[in-house]
Amino acid sequence: MTVGSDTFIHDMLKRCGFVNVFDTKRRYPEISASELASANPDLILLSSEPFPFKEKHIAEFRSICPGAKVMTVDGEMFSWYGSRLLKAPEYFNALIRQINNAY
Repeated sequence: MTVGSDTFIHDMLKRCGFVNVFDTKRRYPEISASELASANPDLILLSSEPFPFKEKHIAEFRSICPGAKVMTVDGEMFSWYGSRLLKAPEYFNALIRQINNAY
C-alpha cells in the first residue's frame, strides 16, 4: 500500500520537499512489488503505524528496490493532524538531516 496525492500524508511529504513517486494515484492504493520496483524510488519510508514494520520488512523492500534507502518513520507525524503538528517541524527537520547524512 502507498499514499496517493489526495491524502494528508502526501501533503506532509510535499511540504517537506519530498516527491511522491505515486502522486498519480488516489487515496491509499495497493501496489505490487513490480510496480514499486518500476517506480524506482530513492527513498522508501515505512510508517510506524498502523502496521509495525520490522527488520524483515525493511530487508524485503531493500530486495525489491536495492538502490533505495529504506527506513521507518513516526507515522503519527505523517498522518495525525491537530496538536501533533506542533512537533512536526522539529521532527521533519531531524528526519531530513538524517536522510541527507545517509547519502
